Amino acid sequence: QWYQRRVTGERRSYVSVVKTINVFRDLICTAEWVTGRELIKIVKCYCKYLPLSQSNETDVSNVVRRILKIIREESVGPEATNSADGISAFFKTDIKPCNLGRSDLQDNILNSIVELLAELDTSKSNIVNMALEHIHSNERILTYGHSNTIRDFLLYGRKARDFEVIVCESGPSLKGHKMAAELSEGGIKTTVIADSAAFAIIHAVNKVIIGTHTIMADGALRATNGVHQVAMAAKFFSVPVIVCAPLYKLSPTHLCSYDPDAFNKVIGPEKMLNFSNANLHSKVLISNPDFDYVPSDLIELFITNTGGHAPSYLYRIISELYHPEDYDLDNMCVEDVEDEMAT
Repeated sequence: QWYQRRVTGERRSYVSVVKTINVFRDLICTAEWVTGRELIKIVKCYCKYLPLSQSNETDVSNVVRRILKIIREESVGPEATNSADGISAFFKTDIKPCNLGRSDLQDNILNSIVELLAELDTSKSNIVNMALEHIHSNERILTYGHSNTIRDFLLYGRKARDFEVIVCESGPSLKGHKMAAELSEGGIKTTVIADSAAFAIIHAVNKVIIGTHTIMADGALRATNGVHQVAMAAKFFSVPVIVCAPLYKLSPTHLCSYDPDAFNKVIGPEKMLNFSNANLHSKVLISNPDFDYVPSDLIELFITNTGGHAPSYLYRIISELYHPEDYDLDNMCVEDVEDEMAT
């Protein structure tokens, strides 16, 4: 029941990812399996106990796909990985067992999982260390709300650059005030503006640097509510929008326009209309969505822990991180797994 315990702050996604990996690492050690095919079936069957269908748990789904990809790669052995079949071999659904026994295969899988944990542990620092490549002196940068990654990214750039930051307050949560205070304490000249003033000020901005909750397969964003209007204003004035996010936020899924509930999450309206105004509640209907959909054509560059990437290059990264059979993991059921394993 680890996923039911709430972790406050932006570290919630990172903590969920690490705990997910530890759960499946224990499962790999304790479950009864002999071949990689049997282990994949066990992992997929165990997925029904995880909140993969919740919109705020996309990172959990992504790391499960990473683990499945590791199992597939270690199961086929290095001779299959280095074969000349190319793309056709990548899309094969069957797993040809290698000559490794359970013990050796398990050690290889666990070693790869340790490397995955090391990648996650250094993902934020790798992003922050690229700040000096994208921040220049005397620039005016606009950001939205509060993000630990963006805060550290800007503070690292302050070590060698002198620039100004404008923070949209991100109503109704007003997390931008916290962001502005932390940047100001770090020696950065910071100004807080209302979200509605973004269009009026953005013509004087050199670039927009934001974080995101999820990067969709086509380069679109599931970002904090209010980011879409900022990205639209930046597009109008030809201001580049840069997104800083680790690769575990990259999802192989797309937005389903016919199912908005699968994309967004509606939170309580108490910050918009106080419960003390009880006489108004029966007269109005308030929708307070938690996320905004930001199309990929509004994004200039993604800064991840492996470097900077254009939105059009994300498809290549997805093919390296995930296997096509695991893209639709959220809608996978045990019966489908059994049918797949029987073929």
